[in-house]
Amino acid sequence: MNSEYKPSLIFFLLSHHSPEKLNRTIHISIKGRHLYLCARCTGVWTGMMSVFLAFFSVDLPAWLYVLLLAVLPAPATVDWITQSCKLRESRNAIRIGSGFLLGVSWGLFFLSLTKGMLHLFLIGLAIICAYIFLIYIVALKTKFLDNYFN
Repeated sequence: MNSEYKPSLIFFLLSHHSPEKLNRTIHISIKGRHLYLCARCTGVWTGMMSVFLAFFSVDLPAWLYVLLLAVLPAPATVDWITQSCKLRESRNAIRIGSGFLLGVSWGLFFLSLTKGMLHLFLIGLAIICAYIFLIYIVALKTKFLDNYFN
């Protein structure tokens, strides 16, 4: 990124990383215009769209919904926490892959609602709350959010 570049609202919406952390984005250059996409969010959106394209006409058993909703967010959660705690620096391939799995779980979560499976939606909501609580406890113990927001 050149020194006279001024980030725009579109830049922050698509990359939501500071210019110093552009290594966490996918850089696309089209006719001299630069577009930066958050690597993990690219995976998430791809995973969500894949679910709606592939599973809208397929019915999975309830136990498989619950298992996928519980397990698929784990790689993205571990990757984000270990990176935020500065235990390691992730790579975009890992961000995209773990984001894709997270997107599949989110897609299944919303798909359960659109298919009228309220019980699975509520179980998914409980699983999301458990992940949020887990992240909160880790953040409280390690204080990694203090560094993350600075």
